[in-house]
Amino acid sequence: MMTLLLAAAFAASAPTDANGQATATTQAAPEKARKPKRVCKSVRRTGSNLSRSVCKTEQEWANDGGAGMQSLELIDQSYKAQTGNGAVD
Repeated sequence: MMTLLLAAAFAASAPTDANGQATATTQAAPEKARKPKRVCKSVRRTGSNLSRSVCKTEQEWANDGGAGMQSLELIDQSYKAQTGNGAVD
């Protein structure tokens, strides 16, 4: 008896179309956004023998490496310009 009541309540709550037919309510669940894979590297600080683990995404590692090279090139160019050693690009 209880099963029959539950089945009737479920059927009454199901959405219907213009003809009174029950429609399927299968909606695709939104996919979860994938988190980027993290890469951990052991990094030693200047003046220390101890290393620590630093975890970043591959994109963050690529951005950090490029910024370091740009800074080094700027320092090198300004040194050469001030001392007159080497050609400045």
